[in-house]
Amino acid sequence: MEKGLSSHEVNQLLAVHGKNEITAKRSFSPFILFLSQFPSFLNGILFLAAIFSFFISDVLDAVFILAILLLNGTVGFIQEYNAEKSLEKLKNYVLPLSRVLRNGKEEEIPTSDIVPGDIVILSEGDRIPADGVLVHHEDLEVDESILTGESLPVAKEQNAEVFGGTLVLKGKGHLKIQKTGMKTHFGQIAETLSTLSPDKTPLNHRLNVLGKIISFIAILAALSIIPIGLSQNRELFPLILLSISITVAAVPQSLPTVITIALAIGTTRMAKKNAIVRKMHAVETLGSIQVLLVDKTGTLTENSMRVKKYWIQDKKKFESLLRACIFGNTASLAQKGSQDKYDIIGDRTDGALLLWAKSHAKNLNTLKDGGEITDEFVFDPEQKTITTVWEEHGKKYVFVRGAPEAIIEESELSEKEKTKITKFYEDYASNGLRVIAFGEKLEKHKGSVKRDHLEKNLDFLGFVGIYDPPRDEAREAVLKARNAGITTIMVTGDNEKTALSIAKDVGILEKDEDVITGEELEKLNDDEVAKIIDHVRVFARSRPEDKLRLVTILKKKGYVVGVTGDGVNDSLALKRADVGVSMGQTGTDVAKEASDIVLADDNFSTLVSAVEEGRIIYHNILKAITYLLSGNLSELSLIVFATLLGLPSPLIPTQILWINLITDGLPALALASDNKDPDLIKDGPRNPKTPILSKKRSIFIALVGLSLSFFLLSVFYLIINLGKSEMLARTVVFNLLIFSHMGLAFVVRGKSLFKFNPFLVWGVFGIIILQIIITFTPFFQDIFHLGFK
Repeated sequence: MEKGLSSHEVNQLLAVHGKNEITAKRSFSPFILFLSQFPSFLNGILFLAAIFSFFISDVLDAVFILAILLLNGTVGFIQEYNAEKSLEKLKNYVLPLSRVLRNGKEEEIPTSDIVPGDIVILSEGDRIPADGVLVHHEDLEVDESILTGESLPVAKEQNAEVFGGTLVLKGKGHLKIQKTGMKTHFGQIAETLSTLSPDKTPLNHRLNVLGKIISFIAILAALSIIPIGLSQNRELFPLILLSISITVAAVPQSLPTVITIALAIGTTRMAKKNAIVRKMHAVETLGSIQVLLVDKTGTLTENSMRVKKYWIQDKKKFESLLRACIFGNTASLAQKGSQDKYDIIGDRTDGALLLWAKSHAKNLNTLKDGGEITDEFVFDPEQKTITTVWEEHGKKYVFVRGAPEAIIEESELSEKEKTKITKFYEDYASNGLRVIAFGEKLEKHKGSVKRDHLEKNLDFLGFVGIYDPPRDEAREAVLKARNAGITTIMVTGDNEKTALSIAKDVGILEKDEDVITGEELEKLNDDEVAKIIDHVRVFARSRPEDKLRLVTILKKKGYVVGVTGDGVNDSLALKRADVGVSMGQTGTDVAKEASDIVLADDNFSTLVSAVEEGRIIYHNILKAITYLLSGNLSELSLIVFATLLGLPSPLIPTQILWINLITDGLPALALASDNKDPDLIKDGPRNPKTPILSKKRSIFIALVGLSLSFFLLSVFYLIINLGKSEMLARTVVFNLLIFSHMGLAFVVRGKSLFKFNPFLVWGVFGIIILQIIITFTPFFQDIFHLGFK
């Protein structure tokens, strides 16, 4: 008889092993996290631009730049601070109280006080508090999908390992604890989560490169003005002010805000499509995903048991087969609303049998009317059978269901029939189905009869194959992903036969292809995996570490990787991936907090729509960047070329800063929220190594910026040569530059040029009205040195 630990032993073990808790190691403070939002090259240039603006007494521009930096830093801080809560959520999977044997009697204690060596009493519905082995059990089945991803409940044998956080679905038993707290499987996941740090998104990386290019050109141009101007006998201080002004003008101040607002707009659009974005930069990164690692259970499948197909010995006995499904069934069905859909309450396998029976007999009560159950025998772990005695019209009928080999053995079949039926059910099992067989007989003995007798000399009825069915929309979603240039790879804890069957059903595989198991994967080093990973579409019997390893290898090969999942087992890979996508309805809190995007409807096709939105957002950001750099280059080159030619400056510092303030604002924001191009989803994912300033885009920016500056310089030179004042020449160039920027905002829209964008139209209209007021109002004429004399 088990007595459990004594109080003295418990105190000693608590001192050695500590509490049975998942501890989150925080390596940052909120203040440090807030400061970490600012170190980027572009932010550094903008900060210097703000300092220079204060230096030349342009307080408005300086405050504007600092406000942009603060806004973007605050948004990033809020997102990342919330994301770090994933470790804390692991604690939710440890029950606050557990029943244990201590000092020879049963006690209820806080789960955190459990120590190695404790005997925990388990019953149906309990969540297991720590890792251990079964020292005693009665028909114990455990749902391990939260940890392993395997959809079917696992029947546990004596001395079998059981893991903390998993759920007892059936039976009862005694568990001897071996590992607690951070030493459990859950603890190891938490430990790994705490060491993972997200990589820079492709957009962040490209923006850093862009910032360096812009700053190099701006500083080079600004520094060249001073020596050239001094060689032309110009005064030093005005040259310094002009250099600082064009440096500020060359940096697209509104770019961080444009990107933030573009991503925020994408976030709103995606929320309407049931994709909730937790980290805004994931919107853009989603559009560049090249490989998608998909968890089978709950992502491609419904995470529920259903009968896929059945085999019957004699079709005339179909009603008996249905009765065998519902007699002795521990589950019940609850109707969902007015639809012909039901939730299963109780054992999922029994529930699958009820649903299948109901699909053939709409009213299950008709199968029970006219008789009654007179005896029942629950699941026998040795025989692996359940037996029910049904009495109707004075006759006794015995219905038995359970493991096919047990039912076949006790049935009145010839050896030839047994061989044939065994081959049939083994074919079901080889396709990843869980097989349950049924038998019946007319019992002639009156009164009480022993179970052993009841389960002999059966008429074999048939068997059913049960599986976790694919979602209705999964196949179409996989096809859409393929058409969008995305490779879908299934990574599951289920066996290879089940994984292969589902992969074919949803279209990940079109023929029999290689399936790599976790055991086979473990034998390969990273270089060997890297060689085969481009050709393997299914990984079965995988562990959480396997999915994390695959993500790491794919990222090393240069792929942008997305991961979908809903269990604790997925949280490591979700956090390590470029984009982690969790399920909102069936997903655990741990998975949601570790992910970047949550699918509120658990619909895989929603993810494809989100990918399309990501591509639209990136395309719009490119429009805004092209517009900003083209306009800023025209300003910069106008000043530099005028200086090189010995002409007076076509623009003074206040005019330059005003142009920068209004042209970099509303038009760029309008472009970032532009209409969508329906053809974008048909294009393949962009190469993550492709810079923002591609060759084609760089040529466009150079052509537009330089052409515009040459045109304006010619106008400026012509007016002066006609004997007009520098003030008039500057007034004309000042207005022409702003109006040309407004036209440029429409040109960069490309194929969307003639599609109505109200934000852009009204923004441009407002800027033109404002510019007219500034040009013709005496007060503003004095500020900006404008006039027509």
